[in-house]
Amino acid sequence: MSDFRRDGQKAPRWGLRYQFRRNPEGGFSIIEVMIVVALIAFTYSVALPNLGIRSESEVAIKLSTLAGDIRNAYDLAVLTGRSYRLVFVMAKGDYWLEEADQDHFYIGADKVDRDPTEAEEKDDQLSYEQKMKEYSDLAGQAVIDSNNDKEIPPVSPVVEAKLKLRKAHWTPVSNSEWGKRSLGPQLLIKEMQSEHHGRLQNFSELGENARGMIYFFPNGYVQKAVLYVYYKKDDFVPDESKEPYTVVTFPFEGIAEVNSGRINIDVHEDQKQ
Repeated sequence: MSDFRRDGQKAPRWGLRYQFRRNPEGGFSIIEVMIVVALIAFTYSVALPNLGIRSESEVAIKLSTLAGDIRNAYDLAVLTGRSYRLVFVMAKGDYWLEEADQDHFYIGADKVDRDPTEAEEKDDQLSYEQKMKEYSDLAGQAVIDSNNDKEIPPVSPVVEAKLKLRKAHWTPVSNSEWGKRSLGPQLLIKEMQSEHHGRLQNFSELGENARGMIYFFPNGYVQKAVLYVYYKKDDFVPDESKEPYTVVTFPFEGIAEVNSGRINIDVHEDQKQ
């Protein structure tokens, strides 16, 4: 259709045309404000779900790393013939691997209500060394063999018995593969229990510095243990509104299984080999 009429004048086009005009006072029109608000709402609708997915992905990586660390500690104990333990600071979600200064050690037949703090272990070690010095002094002095000038230490059944009951001294494993790990900042360990525990360990009862331990033995055995991992609501405060995770170890297999939700586990049940 021609754009010109017979008289030579340009014919008008049909349809509507919108033109945004700036407010003479320098402000924005209502339509412009509505468009900006709509764009902001759209951006949030796209970004927030992605943030949730990222958070869930990071949590999955942390829990997978924990399960892998349990397996690696089990393998390390078997390969080196030494004893190890994972130490957890429950309220923070921090953990690391420690090794014993002797191949075998005795935990004790009695179940404990809680694991000792670092300071308590140091005090216990110092007390043991002082007692051993007393027993050694009572046993007498070493004598020199006149035939070969060798020193012969005194023989004492008490000293020998006490040496066998000596507790292991633990030091953190620090190398390219091992260092301090953390489930944070999203997660913490609200409760946990290993076979040497008489009851479930809860950091809200034991304090912010409460520690929990899982022991690994060179004969191919890791203690059966359960850890209840929760999201953090705030520092040292678990979020009860979100579904937690249950991590359980399998002693003779040396593996850990991560489950969604809270599953009641009896760590003192007999294990099948």
